Amino acid sequence: MAGQKGNTNKPIDKDALTKRITIRLSPEELKEVEDMAKILEISKTRLIRNMTLAGLEDARILNKIGVLKGAKLLYDFKERFKHPEKYQNLQEA
Repeated sequence: MAGQKGNTNKPIDKDALTKRITIRLSPEELKEVEDMAKILEISKTRLIRNMTLAGLEDARILNKIGVLKGAKLLYDFKERFKHPEKYQNLQEA
């Protein structure tokens, strides 16, 4: 079936989808989403929904085993080293 090659996802129940959200991506991030959606032969919307659901499942697992907040602290720590300019005002306080 055209457009379905390699797509083993369950069909989306359109009646269950009642809320829309808006997200902001950099041009580079949007290009990456577009490229990945093209490779997978799914829409950008479907890819972002699948990625969101996968991320939520990961967060549920981390929360269940009691490490979700620790994972967030580790992520924040890493971000401080990657982008120290964003945190300069905290160092001055």
